[in-house]
Amino acid sequence: MPHKDQRRICHISTVHPIEDVRIFYRECRSLARAGYEVHLVISASEPAVREGVHIHPIRVVKNRLLRMLFMPWVAMKNALETKASLYHYHDPELLLMGFVLRWVLGKKVVFDIHESVPRQIMSKHYLPRFTRKPISLCYRLLERMFITGQPLIVANKNTVSDYSSNTYLVQNYPEMIAIASDEKRKSAVPLLVYVGGVAKIRGAMVYVELARKLAERGHDFRMQIVGHYREKLGKELKSKIEKSHLQDKVVLTGRLDWLKAMKLVSQATIGMCLLLPVPNYTTCLATKIIEYMMVGTPVLASNFDQWRPYVEGERTGMMADSTNIDEVVDVCERMLADTDELAAMGQRGMAAVRNKYNWSSEFKVLLKCYEDLLKK
Repeated sequence: MPHKDQRRICHISTVHPIEDVRIFYRECRSLARAGYEVHLVISASEPAVREGVHIHPIRVVKNRLLRMLFMPWVAMKNALETKASLYHYHDPELLLMGFVLRWVLGKKVVFDIHESVPRQIMSKHYLPRFTRKPISLCYRLLERMFITGQPLIVANKNTVSDYSSNTYLVQNYPEMIAIASDEKRKSAVPLLVYVGGVAKIRGAMVYVELARKLAERGHDFRMQIVGHYREKLGKELKSKIEKSHLQDKVVLTGRLDWLKAMKLVSQATIGMCLLLPVPNYTTCLATKIIEYMMVGTPVLASNFDQWRPYVEGERTGMMADSTNIDEVVDVCERMLADTDELAAMGQRGMAAVRNKYNWSSEFKVLLKCYEDLLKK
C-alpha cells in the first residue's frame, strides 16, 4: 500500500453518469474500501459522499461538440482542487486533458480504456460510412501521441496487444453481490430481461421483434428492456410495441440503479444480450453476460466467437444469430421449453462467476497499477 500521503486518488469522467458500474460501483467503491481517499469528478446534481467516495459534480452538457471542447477543462479544474496524488480518467474526450496533466503539470496519470474506440468509430451511425475509417485512423494516431508516458488500463483482453507494454488488463467482471432468496424468486410467467444501453445496434429492435413472434406463437411471457435510450428511439420502440399489441407484455423501464437492475435480472427466466455484429461488439465481451450469470439467470446471446467460451463453453445459455430473427425465436423457444436445463444453466453461471469471472481478481491488478505508478 502506498504511503498515506499518496492515497488520494481522483477519477474523472465527463461522459459517464455517476451510476456507471465500472467507475463507481467497481473501481471507486473498491478503492475506498481498500483505504484510498477517493474523489470522483463526474456529472452529478450536487456534492456528496457516497459509500466513501467524494463526489465533485460537473454539469451535464448534451451538445457533443461543446462537451468535448469545454468540459475537459472544467473537469481538470475540479480534479486539481482535490490535490490528488494520481488522476485516473475514463473518456477519450479527456486525452488532451490527460496529456496536460502529465506533461505540463507533472501529475501522475492513468487512462482507463473501457472499449476500443477505433472499432467503436467504425459503427457510429451518425458518421457517414466513407468517413469512419479515416476518422478511426486519426483517432488512433492522436491517442498514441497523447498517451505517451502514461500507464494504461484496458477492460478488454483483445485490446491489450494494441498498446505498449505499460498496460494493465482490468476486465469488467462483476463484484459478487448477495441477493436475498425472496428477492430473486423466479417469475411465475416467463420473464425476459435486457439490461444496458438501449440502441438499435445493441439489439433494441430485435427484442421487440422477438416479443412479437413469441406472442404470435402463443407464448405467455413478459419482457423488460432496462437502460437509457434516446427520445427518438424510445418513440419508435413504443410505436412498434403498440402496433404489435404488446403493451401488456413489453415494458421500456429506462435506466435503473445497478443493484435494482441486478435484482430484476435475478428474477428473470432469460437474460438477453442480442447485440448486432459490429466490430466493437464482436471483439469485446459484453459485461452483461457475466452479470446475468452472476445472479443465476440463463443467457440468450449473439453467436459471437469471443462470447462463446462464456455461454456455450460454461453451458450457461444458448446463442443465436442476432440478424436472423427466426433463429433467435427458435433458440428462445428451446430454452423456455426445458425448465430443468434453465435451472442448471443458472447454477453453472453462478459457479463460473464465483470461481473465475469476478471483480476480486481484477481489482488486484488495478491496485498493482496504482502501486507501480505511485512508488515512482
